[in-house]
Amino acid sequence: MKNTLSKQLIDGIVRNDNTDFVDSVDGKVEQLVRESINDLSKMISYVNTKNVVLQPANELLNGAMTDNSNFVYFLGVDNVQIDLNTRKSAKFWKDLKDRIIYAWYARGSTKRAQKRLKKASEKLDKKQISFDPSKYNIFDLAADLQQTFSKYLTKTSLIYMEGNRLRIVGKEDFGSNTQIIIYITIFDGEKFKYFRGRKEGYLDLDFSKRINALNEKIEKVGNVYIDLIKVYNVLYFETNNMIPNQIFVESLLWNVPDELFDDSDAYKTFVKIVNFFTIKSIKNFKSIASNQPLFNDKVCGNCAFGHSKLLNKLNELKS
Repeated sequence: MKNTLSKQLIDGIVRNDNTDFVDSVDGKVEQLVRESINDLSKMISYVNTKNVVLQPANELLNGAMTDNSNFVYFLGVDNVQIDLNTRKSAKFWKDLKDRIIYAWYARGSTKRAQKRLKKASEKLDKKQISFDPSKYNIFDLAADLQQTFSKYLTKTSLIYMEGNRLRIVGKEDFGSNTQIIIYITIFDGEKFKYFRGRKEGYLDLDFSKRINALNEKIEKVGNVYIDLIKVYNVLYFETNNMIPNQIFVESLLWNVPDELFDDSDAYKTFVKIVNFFTIKSIKNFKSIASNQPLFNDKVCGNCAFGHSKLLNKLNELKS
């Protein structure tokens, strides 16, 4: 972060437009998921392009993507049987060793590495996707998607299976320093249900409430609301070396009085909001996703310490 909180710094963040890149990657991810689900639907009766929903999350949803943002999605499947099977089964590490070997060899580009990659790939291909209606669960779907995705990506891309989420890193397919994260969930027609284990059960995510609240705030104060989310993301990253939970950020700015926003001047608005946060405790703020107290809503994450650290830094720059 620069040593002064200048108008040039804030306006520069707002002007930085990566829309073309974001749209390009987003389109590739949508195509990858659509083609992979279409392939799986020929072998697995529980999934098809009509009962699977791909929901952009994080900065993709609020439109405040920065150069440090990941592309995060929730892939929800609307199927009661997969839901029931997931609740009763936790055996999801099948074939993990072979998948790790495949991902490891996929890292290399030498002839020796490619020869090993071919053998690893053939070994995975011999293991036809098995479908047991009584056992097939979210973790099986994640594993099958990992295998199917590899058909449509270059050999240099890595697809990591991390429980019921997939993480894709591929410079040739998506660009440098780009990570795709896809959470595999149950979709009940309204909410995405992320399975956290037998003891914790599902975490429900209702994107519609959040989207409606975002749109209502924008209607009241203008697009400066999104500009300020983007500014906050960049400065928070510079201070904490990570992007904050977006529901937390959206909630912070959602609770700011409408009269403090000036759609014609992002810098002026930002200074007012920093002053507001300095004198106003956020412990009584409400979550944009549920209207619960901010720190009671599990989907908001815990960014309070990072927020305080950023606020202290900003106040130092102003003095």
